[in-house]
Amino acid sequence: MRRAIVGAGVLVAVGIVAAGTYLVMLRERSFAQPIAFNHRKHIKEVGLACPDCHLHALDGTRATIPNLSVCSTCHAEPVGSSPEEARVVAMIQQGTPIPWRKVNVIPDHVYFSHRRHTTLGKIECPVCHGEMAERVLPLRRSLVKVSMKGCVGCHDKAKVTSDCIACHR
Repeated sequence: MRRAIVGAGVLVAVGIVAAGTYLVMLRERSFAQPIAFNHRKHIKEVGLACPDCHLHALDGTRATIPNLSVCSTCHAEPVGSSPEEARVVAMIQQGTPIPWRKVNVIPDHVYFSHRRHTTLGKIECPVCHGEMAERVLPLRRSLVKVSMKGCVGCHDKAKVTSDCIACHR
């Protein structure tokens, strides 16, 4: 009887740890952004393109997350009446960086070049990032899962190298 109670206790403890770990993983993969950024408004209504805000999307390794200098190009003063824009304007005027959370993460041991993919490979942003032009709310997680299987599949389809050393450092 005592052995059954101890066994049940161990199972409950393992279940609690597993549930806690799962919740932490979910929180790490899904989070709120500091500003309710509307991609559709900026892309479809204003006419901006990805590289207008994500500097180096065409010529660099990393595309960058927009910072105050990028946002201040249009929002040094209010353009509209959105409360979110008012927050951005206040951050710009105070010099407070926008604490964006990075959504698309590539492991440190993987070399990735936006230039190789967008400029040389002529791959459009939605292939890897999803239809951002339709997003009215900020991303809480990546729309397209980055995985080795996905990358190798794309490389094979495009008939470009899948040699490990080309991407792994």
